[in-house]
This record gives sequence, structure tokens and C-alpha cells, in this order.
Amino acid sequence: MAKTATLKAKNFLGKDFTIMDSMANIKKINAGIKELYKRINEVDEKEDNPLFADYNTVITEEVVKQTAKLLNLTKEDTKKLESMSYADISDFYSTAVDSFTGMAVPNVREMQEQQKKAVEALSQQDPKQSSEN
Repeated sequence: MAKTATLKAKNFLGKDFTIMDSMANIKKINAGIKELYKRINEVDEKEDNPLFADYNTVITEEVVKQTAKLLNLTKEDTKKLESMSYADISDFYSTAVDSFTGMAVPNVREMQEQQKKAVEALSQQDPKQSSEN
């Protein structure tokens, strides 16, 4: 049975969009996720101490851009996406990515949680054990 994701955009784009897990859409999602991680890596390379806001800017811009590509939107309609609820766009894109490919769209909350866990793990290390290595 086909998996689908729906973006309710009638108020902004004149219609709702439902896509399915076709090979064409999966290829677009794969390319989009690669571009998203490429942009995140660029933040890491450009900034010595990047802020979560830097990552968030890249993620939100790329999610909107990749959603537009996935829906084959015109430049004009892509611009209209910026007036929509980002939560709606993000939920749509994340649902498509997760259910069609099993991957996850990176997000700042998850990045913060991973950083917190890493800091906690480092603080719980036995100082004697660290100094011996």
C-alpha cells in the first residue's frame, strides 16, 4: 500500500498537496537530505563555534526549498511557502522523509539533546581513567 504525505496549503497555494512514495519522490527526498546535510557541514566548516541559530537557519531554509522541489512548485509558489506555518511545512516534509525513506530531518532540538548527552557523558568519566589514556 502506498505511503502518502499531505501538505494542507489551500489558503496559500490554492490547493492541498498529497504525494506518495514513488521512486521519483524518493529520489527528490534523497537529494534534498544530502543538500541539507551539506549545508549543515558548511556551517561547521565556516564557524569555529557555530550557534544553534546558525543550524536552524540552514535547516528551515532547506526544508522550505526541498518541499518546493518535492511539490514541483513555481518560484512564485515557493515564495508563498514562506508565509505558511513552518510547523506545517516541516511536519509535511519530515513525514515524507521518515515514512518514504526511514531517514529523519535533522532539527535543532535533537542536536541540543545530543550535545547535552555528550557533555553529561564527558562529565561522568572517571578522571583517573582519562589521564591514563
